[in-house]
Amino acid sequence: MAKLFPDVDLATANGGLFDEREFGRYQRGEVLWPSRYRRAAFRKFFGVDNDRDLGFYHKRTLEPVVDDIGPDDAETDGTATVSRQAEDLAAADHSPPEPRSGRGNGLSTPDTAVRLVSDGASPWRSSTLDVGKAHPARRYNYWLGGKDHFQADRASGDAIAQRFPWVRKAALANRAFLGRAVDAVAQGGVRQFLDIGTGLPAPGNTHEIAQQVAPESRVLYVDNDPLVGAHARALTVGDPAGYTAYIEADLRRPEQILEHPDFAKALDLRRPVGIVLAAVLHFIPDLAEAQRVVRILLDAAAPGSFLIVSHGTPDFVTAEEAAAYEQMYASGAADARTRTKDDIASFFTGLDVLEPGFVAVSDWRPVDDPNDRPPPEQVSLYGVVGRLP
Repeated sequence: MAKLFPDVDLATANGGLFDEREFGRYQRGEVLWPSRYRRAAFRKFFGVDNDRDLGFYHKRTLEPVVDDIGPDDAETDGTATVSRQAEDLAAADHSPPEPRSGRGNGLSTPDTAVRLVSDGASPWRSSTLDVGKAHPARRYNYWLGGKDHFQADRASGDAIAQRFPWVRKAALANRAFLGRAVDAVAQGGVRQFLDIGTGLPAPGNTHEIAQQVAPESRVLYVDNDPLVGAHARALTVGDPAGYTAYIEADLRRPEQILEHPDFAKALDLRRPVGIVLAAVLHFIPDLAEAQRVVRILLDAAAPGSFLIVSHGTPDFVTAEEAAAYEQMYASGAADARTRTKDDIASFFTGLDVLEPGFVAVSDWRPVDDPNDRPPPEQVSLYGVVGRLP
């Protein structure tokens, strides 16, 4: 990539180095298509002329990324369109292996419900319900002691908990962080929130916290799990002085979230908004793609807006534990792409990070007794809040 694109800062534009773990996930069809830079390098390395010969036009377990294909890396003369790529998908003669039970990255679209924007279906609807594949929203509900989960979610949750017994503590600590962070932003005067990857309803939903501070607060929830949509009423019944709404959409398509016909009914981006990305960015495997998503959301926000992020990290555990998790991730048994403090800090470029800065979620402005608080190594999640100047 460095030879092909000598003038491009690949660490910023492409998320840094590439390793065999990510390549395996591309091969299995579990993650987004590679970036244009990586596809160009793959073509050069494998000695092929177009992306179809790499296999990235074959049927995917995830909806393909089609918005970063340019004239210099399309398989045609530069006039490739979404419709043309849909034809390529239909004509492909190979499919990825069937995903193993319990695998999922939280942003997936079942094979039976893959949709392209060009197929006439609503571009904002993500998929039908797939109960045979674990989904982080339902697995999280399982860890929190909820009842809205299926066997695949429980199997995935138990497999992770068997290796990391404290994972349920981490889920509870993350939920508590969300409440404290939303409260802090609401106390700072923000009266509207965009909560993406909200998950299933549980005590301490964003609108409950925000409307305790200011009953007129407005909250828009976004998730791509149809089961969350089935419970949307629990997320949209709030203080009558305020407003709460839910749309089914995908974090990986922030433009479609912002352009959703119900978005403007809920939020006014001319005024500050609290953007909540709690334990969801780590389900976007490619750092550059996650950075792009965050930047689009922040670019649309007014000055004085806030970004709330919790994100899995290997920074608090031993090298042995980090290696064990990486093995689970590489095999597909785990689906959250943990990142270091420096990686997570890249989401906050240009923002004023609130005190206490980059700390474990359990240590972000805690209100509990220190003796009752799980240590950072038992949560392995950074909690960070930043303000857009």
